[in-house]
Amino acid sequence: MEALIMDYQTHEVRDIDVLVIGGGIAATFAAIKAKEAGARRVVQVDKGTVGKTGNSCFAAGVIHVCFPEDDLDDRLMRLTRAEGYLAQQDLIQDHLQDSYPILEDMRRYGVRLVMNPDGTYGRMAGRGAYPVVMFYSTQLMDALRQHAQAIGVEQVNRLYVSELLAGNGEVSGAVGFHQYSGDFYVFRSRSTVLATGSTYYKGIHPGQRDCTADGFGMAYRIGATLCGGEQNDQPANAMPARVDVGPGMNKWMGEGAVFRNAKGERFMERYSPKLKERSGLPQIIAFFCIEARMGRAPILMDATHLGPENMERLYQMLPLPQREFESIGVVKDGKFQKLVEFCPTGPTTRPGVVVDRSYASRTARLFAAGEACSPSAVVTGLAAAATSGARAGASAARCAHDSNGIVGDNGLVGELRERAFGPLARAGGLEPDHVLLELQEAVIPYDVLLLREGSRMERALKRVETIRDQDLPMLGAYDLHYLRLCHEMRNLVLTAELQLKAAIQRTETRNILREDYPFTDNVNWLKWIMVRKEGDRQKWWTEDIPIERYPLAPKREVELAYLWRVPRDLGIVSIQDGRVQWEFEK
Repeated sequence: MEALIMDYQTHEVRDIDVLVIGGGIAATFAAIKAKEAGARRVVQVDKGTVGKTGNSCFAAGVIHVCFPEDDLDDRLMRLTRAEGYLAQQDLIQDHLQDSYPILEDMRRYGVRLVMNPDGTYGRMAGRGAYPVVMFYSTQLMDALRQHAQAIGVEQVNRLYVSELLAGNGEVSGAVGFHQYSGDFYVFRSRSTVLATGSTYYKGIHPGQRDCTADGFGMAYRIGATLCGGEQNDQPANAMPARVDVGPGMNKWMGEGAVFRNAKGERFMERYSPKLKERSGLPQIIAFFCIEARMGRAPILMDATHLGPENMERLYQMLPLPQREFESIGVVKDGKFQKLVEFCPTGPTTRPGVVVDRSYASRTARLFAAGEACSPSAVVTGLAAAATSGARAGASAARCAHDSNGIVGDNGLVGELRERAFGPLARAGGLEPDHVLLELQEAVIPYDVLLLREGSRMERALKRVETIRDQDLPMLGAYDLHYLRLCHEMRNLVLTAELQLKAAIQRTETRNILREDYPFTDNVNWLKWIMVRKEGDRQKWWTEDIPIERYPLAPKREVELAYLWRVPRDLGIVSIQDGRVQWEFEK
């Protein structure tokens, strides 16, 4: 195997103005907008195929857009509350203002959107208070990929980027290996955009095998500042538990599907009487967990009452999930025949790159977009991924234009090549999937990171640290495919460690349930939890949210969190000595 490694060629790709890492909507918009902003050479690299990997190509047919006639202040308030007031409100406001022009761009680039007969955009009910725009499944990313190619973006597929190139406090590109040839590539750029998505620890989310925290790992290892691993505006998604059909809840719920517990009860009516199944994901996931804790799982989606018009729209917007349902008899003769078990996808985490309004990181020449950013900067969803990608790409183009050239990397390329191919020298080592299963058993159970409690998270952290110290050094790769999996596992284990450490530090319930700290503490915890690698250690600290310069601020008080107040008022829990007591256990 060592002889084979020596045969892999090293290729240098030089004189890049903007290097974009990722293949989803954030990355593709970054590449397009960098070109439109005047960057001469834009290279987009994806470990799969641009437009065919990750979340974006599996999106559920809907986009949340703030239209000119919408109440922008109200939408800002709703997103800020969904973030538990941890949002960078100026960035969220920018996103809302940019979302309609970005929608117009999509249409101009060839994306097919559902239109009304009068030429206006078709909007329908989805999760939340505002209607959503609809598009035709995978055609969205096909159109964006083709437009990027047409304007001269160079797209490199099947190349796994393993590390960023950095020296003297600046990023100068990235390195990685091609998954077919094995050749090692060095990309030298004047500016770099990370748009590599988040992670679900390879759970039940389609695209999950590509969402492996690569950007978090690369940014952490060069000393970039990360934030937000313990929080997210969407702590998890909810999807069919035993059928690999992926996103679609927004559309199914918008058409009128409902959730029932194991007793057949439509439980969301109790918890959220106004929005019910159209509530935000923090509420849906919290109430799923409470039902499971009370022994009322499994949770089932009931769409058996949907009529022909509902089904026609579902087949238009969600053709792949609907055909999958047909193949197993859930849908027959154009109608749902059975209830579908649902569950959380597993904890979504984003210890993402800290960015400013230009999506520049605190490391020179490094930008981030989409879910590679911290949750405080970019809310979950296609529109926010697109708007952040657009701003990051334009900013990176300006950075490249203003730069004096490509900085050096202090001779790191040889060391990074050796690190990239290291697992191939241990072909008899542990298989990545063996380590993945250990990691999933530590972090995916719902009562670790979705229904939190300090001692449970401490036990999970010890398991993750054992995996880090004992298993990761033993990872081995038979071939280039397994080599990629080894690198992904390294990033996933690091991300789990960062998520658990940050979650243990946040001693409150904000938008994720915590049994031992059921109160929202707006006196002491309007803070961001930060982490950065310094030498061989992790530096952790908090930064106060500059709430006084934002338009929205909560009362500076400590109060029982809304997510616990609802079950308390329903008689499900009580609060004793500052902890949650489940009434059914008394």
